[in-house]
Amino acid sequence: MFIAIVVFSTIWGCSIAGKPAKECVFNGTVTGLEDNCTRITGNLVFGGSDPIATLYSKLAYVEEVNGCVQVSGTTYPRLDFFARLRTVVCTNISFPVDFMVANNSALERLGMPYLRVTRLGLTFNPKLCITTEEGGRYTNVQRGQNDSFVLCQGRAGALKECNSTMNGINGGLTDGCELITGHLYIEGTNNANITDKLQYVKEVYGRVYIRSTNLNTLSMPLLEKVYAADPMATATLEPTFSVSGNTNFTKLQVPKVNFMAKSDQAFLTSDASYVMDQDLCNQLSPYGQVVSNGTVCVAKNTPRHNQWSSIILALGISMVIFM
Repeated sequence: MFIAIVVFSTIWGCSIAGKPAKECVFNGTVTGLEDNCTRITGNLVFGGSDPIATLYSKLAYVEEVNGCVQVSGTTYPRLDFFARLRTVVCTNISFPVDFMVANNSALERLGMPYLRVTRLGLTFNPKLCITTEEGGRYTNVQRGQNDSFVLCQGRAGALKECNSTMNGINGGLTDGCELITGHLYIEGTNNANITDKLQYVKEVYGRVYIRSTNLNTLSMPLLEKVYAADPMATATLEPTFSVSGNTNFTKLQVPKVNFMAKSDQAFLTSDASYVMDQDLCNQLSPYGQVVSNGTVCVAKNTPRHNQWSSIILALGISMVIFM
């Protein structure tokens, strides 16, 4: 049985793609923060006691912190709950740096694609590695005497970083890409080798656009993380996966995705050829709505069933059940 909810745009009465600017005050706990904050005022100190799910939920849209940030003594493997954070302005002289990351035994990557900070502290994080792009972006890093930058490794030496270009042949990608340092653009009809170009990609800093192609299916077998971040403020928050204008696109496969920054829409297509499959719905729904031709799919066997039940009651959305 496939369950779907038909959503009529007139119900909403406004765009659901973006988030308005919202300032919040940090009063000591992330749990106490309001939802959908884009700017936080206050000094944020993380010691590992906050539930990780709360961090991903409450901090998903934060772009600026007007205060200092300290992450110390945690077992977080990444700080990608701050995936959209771009600016930290710290004026408290009791903090030695603007953003301190110290004594985190399990931290492997920072995971903040566009953060620029005047003073970054990285001390005693034994598993942490830095990408080449991060090494160029973080120019003033304070470290302990025994700390050093360890360059992140990929399948054949240093992690291979690539930039995708709009309307480029095969996404403008070279061979062997593992990290896309921006949005991933799969556009136009010159994509004969796109499967080979994407076979090792594990991370995308931005979003994934599949537009105006003649592709029938697309697979990114190793893709794990899509940060859905922007290097500058934008008027709208676009879907993490945006599929449009394709002549015969029927299937997207991303079997290993385990993180996408929360968005109103994790996947959106208006392609008449596309038929949403339940596996992709189950996989992407935790990160936002999965929408195909005006139909919002509902993941099976997840807590989101209860969430959608509330929406149905509140908005009177018609439910269609396909047996």
